[in-house]
Amino acid sequence: MRCILTAVTVGVLAIGSTVHAATIEELQQQLQELNGKVQELQTQKKSESESADGGYLKKVWGSTRLSGYGELEYIFRRDNGNGNGGNTLDPHRVVLNVTSELADWIGFNSELEWEHGGSDGGADGSISVEQAYLDFKFAPAFNVKTGVMLNPVGAINQNHEPVNFYSSARPALDTYLIPSTWQEMGVGIHGALHPKVDYQLMAVTGLDGTKFDGEKGLREGRQGFGKDSNRNFAVTGRLDVRPVTNLATAVSFYSGNSAPSGSPTAYTTLLVFDGKYRYSDFEISGEYAHVYQDRPEVLNTEIGRHMSGYWVEGAWHALPQALKKGKLANADAVLFARYSELTTQDGGAVEASKTSGRFDRNYTTVGVSFMPVPSVAIKADYQFFGDHRSGSELALDNDKFQVTLGFVF
Repeated sequence: MRCILTAVTVGVLAIGSTVHAATIEELQQQLQELNGKVQELQTQKKSESESADGGYLKKVWGSTRLSGYGELEYIFRRDNGNGNGGNTLDPHRVVLNVTSELADWIGFNSELEWEHGGSDGGADGSISVEQAYLDFKFAPAFNVKTGVMLNPVGAINQNHEPVNFYSSARPALDTYLIPSTWQEMGVGIHGALHPKVDYQLMAVTGLDGTKFDGEKGLREGRQGFGKDSNRNFAVTGRLDVRPVTNLATAVSFYSGNSAPSGSPTAYTTLLVFDGKYRYSDFEISGEYAHVYQDRPEVLNTEIGRHMSGYWVEGAWHALPQALKKGKLANADAVLFARYSELTTQDGGAVEASKTSGRFDRNYTTVGVSFMPVPSVAIKADYQFFGDHRSGSELALDNDKFQVTLGFVF
């Protein structure tokens, strides 16, 4: 009897345990199903909310940023016998930048520039698109950009904001041999090959070499965005190397056919080296550029087969540390001196009778740049101009004193 009772008890307990286990599993499954339905409802509600509020467009607008920079100038030119002396007040440029992250791997960058007061600023006034391109970010070492872009040539062209250089005006080398600001339409790749090595390589529209001349070098050859006169793409690129702390070096180039369609080809090749080194409160920087024309006679007989130039600059961050407090906590004051030479007829003009020492120029610039905050630069400097012209020729430039208010935002 006792054995029977024990067996029945064990059986009841086993059945109860099985029922209890089954009930827990069912409850767990029901909870998981309810949790899934709650998440589904939350996702649906979020999607409906985003659709009602603009959704993707609202997200893009939230990642869109406005910035810009500008330069306002007062210039007094000494009359060097060329009739260009006198005072000038010039709102040289005001630039608006719009950037936007269209996706986590696609960015849009643009610059709209008003020069010399815009279209109402007289003969020199203009409004132009300086940059407008898409940047597709695939990997640190490989990215693609396309649109209106700045050529990656020289020290200034891609770093032309007024707080990035100390003088009021850009170096003459970066005006005539490197026609900054120099933008073209095209496509390119860029990236970081190493933490200390970056590269850029682009195919862009070419220059119109028929507009090169002895006075302005390559500057007037920029075609803008009209008809491409030579139907050829040029190649340009840059390699930045930072071998040690506080030293930045770079080599850049440009090469393309500058002759108009229907003429024999005439390639323009530009090679540039630039660098900067800082030690404590002292800096030294410089740039060298060489232009080679393989058939300059097709373009303009006033230019040389070679053009070349350089500048070297020393700077001292002179503001005492004791003054860097309060509103001037991030201030800086830089005293600098720069010497520059350039010639558009290196070795003589194609047509020997057009060779002139007036195209062989030098500039000595001394001044100060005071930055009460890193985004504002108040600059004052004096330029001494020299050349090798004959007594009967007019100087291409002037000695001048210039004050510039530069800013970025």
